[in-house]
Amino acid sequence: MKLLVVSWGDFERWKETKYRFGEESSVGPSTLPILQKAIKPDWTVIVLSDTLGKDFSSLEALREDIRGRVMDFLERIGAGREVDVLIVPGIGQFAHGMFKGNAMDAYYYLLHELSQVIPPKGDLEVHFDSTHGLNYITLLAYRALKELLGIAAITNKVSFTAYNSDPFVPKITKELTINVIEAGGIKPAPLHEPLPPSPGNYMGNLSLKGKDYGDVLKSLRGLHEVRKQRGRLNAWISSVINGLPLVFTSAFPDMETVSGAVWELIEAYTNAVDVAPGHVERRLSLGTGFGALVKLSFQARVLEMEGLPNEEPSIGELLEISERIFRGRVLASTKTELDRLAKSVRPDTNGWIRYSDLLRLMGKSPNPQVDDRNFLAHAGLEANITEVKREGELYVRYTKDRVKYGGAMKEPWEVIETILAKTLEG
Repeated sequence: MKLLVVSWGDFERWKETKYRFGEESSVGPSTLPILQKAIKPDWTVIVLSDTLGKDFSSLEALREDIRGRVMDFLERIGAGREVDVLIVPGIGQFAHGMFKGNAMDAYYYLLHELSQVIPPKGDLEVHFDSTHGLNYITLLAYRALKELLGIAAITNKVSFTAYNSDPFVPKITKELTINVIEAGGIKPAPLHEPLPPSPGNYMGNLSLKGKDYGDVLKSLRGLHEVRKQRGRLNAWISSVINGLPLVFTSAFPDMETVSGAVWELIEAYTNAVDVAPGHVERRLSLGTGFGALVKLSFQARVLEMEGLPNEEPSIGELLEISERIFRGRVLASTKTELDRLAKSVRPDTNGWIRYSDLLRLMGKSPNPQVDDRNFLAHAGLEANITEVKREGELYVRYTKDRVKYGGAMKEPWEVIETILAKTLEG
């Protein structure tokens, strides 16, 4: 898919200008027609601030006012109509009104909106034009876009090109060239942020009364469910970074739970926006936890495949998954561990057996308790916590019995979550 994303400011104030892009040239108030003609995108996304709105009868009316004016503008300049108009929360005092809130809400809101536009499957060619962008919103749009593309690049080929025109000088500039300021492939960049423990990390309070804010947090049942699963979800996040295929298959997120919590937070945030004549005040703010949750949801969609979660995969399945999502030294190390395990388990190993017990039967002396370093070094297939069996193919799973860790007997997933939480610290 070929996607064009443009960041715009107050489009109705732009002057007629001659633009040149490669061999193409055009005259008009915007770069969009010439970019669409040259790039031929399958879809275009326009990012604007809601501070451009002038209908203060409601938040939806404010957004629809902007959207309607954008569509009229697109028709006037002859731009393609295959577009999404993303209207993000802005701040500032203007002649027509005051907009209060947290500047970073634009980033978190854009993360969510762009995650709904960018396809999780298939190769991507993405173009970003910042020529007409509005100060900080353009920077935040660039950041959100690049982070989501890094996640998409785990399994897809992704390219990125950014543009900006020559500076415009009134009464002097006769022609503006649109310049390529960045171009290249996007390297895989999985989510590396853990889901935080506190509900306040997902949604902060700007101006609600303490009791009202507490009531909002209590109402977020989807978020409560996510926080209950936080240890397992953070383990899955770590599995993608550290090459742990059995953790990946066993702890694959319930996508409905994660996406439901995201939409629930968006709804609560939107409901806490006060709109009055000439005045918009956002009484809640989106937080780092919300951003991590959006990226987790998008990453799960990128890496989703049939049969997940799977707590008892075959070695062949783990190898196939590893070759799909891991790269470089992580992939090489993981494949080495899978091969080592496959070669060490004899064909007559019937029924599930703890791998450490099997090693003892073979005359070896494995560490008597789970060790953090061994767990990570062996791609999560640490002998004391992993069970194996052969039924033609070799199958593996994490034991359901308690294991020794740190000198005490503990539940296996408690141990796994403890070890992997440390990999996401700092």
